[in-house]
Amino acid sequence: MRNLTLPRLVRRGSRTLAITFLLAGIIINSLLGTPASAQEILAAIVTADLPRYQEVHESMVKVLQAGGFGEDKLKIFKQNPNADKMSLTNSLRRAEAAGATLVITYGSQATSLAKESLKDTPLLFADVYDPVSLGVVKTLAAPGSDASGATSKTDLGLLVEALVAIKPVKTVGVLYTKGEKGSEQQLAEIKEQGKAFGFKVAAENARNPKEAQALGKKLSGETEALFLTESISVSLQASAIITSAQANKCIVFSQIPGLVEQGALIGLEADLDEQGKLVAVHALQAMQGKQVHLLPVREAKKISLKTSKGAAAELSLTIPAEVASKAKLM
Repeated sequence: MRNLTLPRLVRRGSRTLAITFLLAGIIINSLLGTPASAQEILAAIVTADLPRYQEVHESMVKVLQAGGFGEDKLKIFKQNPNADKMSLTNSLRRAEAAGATLVITYGSQATSLAKESLKDTPLLFADVYDPVSLGVVKTLAAPGSDASGATSKTDLGLLVEALVAIKPVKTVGVLYTKGEKGSEQQLAEIKEQGKAFGFKVAAENARNPKEAQALGKKLSGETEALFLTESISVSLQASAIITSAQANKCIVFSQIPGLVEQGALIGLEADLDEQGKLVAVHALQAMQGKQVHLLPVREAKKISLKTSKGAAAELSLTIPAEVASKAKLM
């Protein structure tokens, strides 16, 4: 097994990150000058009002305000549609009808639909696992369409390495949602990891939050570890799923931010605050006339491997030194 290092990833100090964005703000202000006099309309689609989407959104708004786009310069047309296609499509139509000059989406599902639905309105996104596989952009460096933003992709191989270092599991359950491309991509990746590390994968399609809870309970009783994909239905029931898994002595691991704090054993997360700042910088540039297709997709640099001492104790597991030395212990 390769050494559990996190190249280019874990724990760049908050001081370094703060300085980076401070410098970015100074450069943007000096290059872009004074904000335009006309009020811009920015539409934000915060699907299901998920806490992680809300955190990214709030981070973005703070940077926009610091960049000179307060309420007098910018109207934010925020919507919280349900996770179904009809609700999301209606929100996107309302955004265009409201005269939005820029649409911002959070998560793979809303972003994929926005790419299909929007006619002439530029699109920015955040918390999208793999925008290339999603078909939203051609490459990260050169999006090739009127869409760009920040990706939340992390190296699943590193997460699985940490998992098997703690316990060499032979069976892994996966909760995903068919039709959510980010969730499907994570399912495909965990299957590849199963081939590499020698565990079998049992997957269940959670079509709604109620099914996610029931299937999570089922899988946690049948497998040694349960992987939660970024599916919205799964995310909405994550806490209840983790509780069921704990009762079944089943490990929970994920790339969804915040789950270790809720009782998952281990997680690998792209920082939400950083993603909000990255997409805000793009928004500032776009509102000053920069064409979105010329803006490269940004990757979060602050990636955190987290593990829970409490969850390990509940499962009668010991976190080995090779994991503990690289992870943030919760």
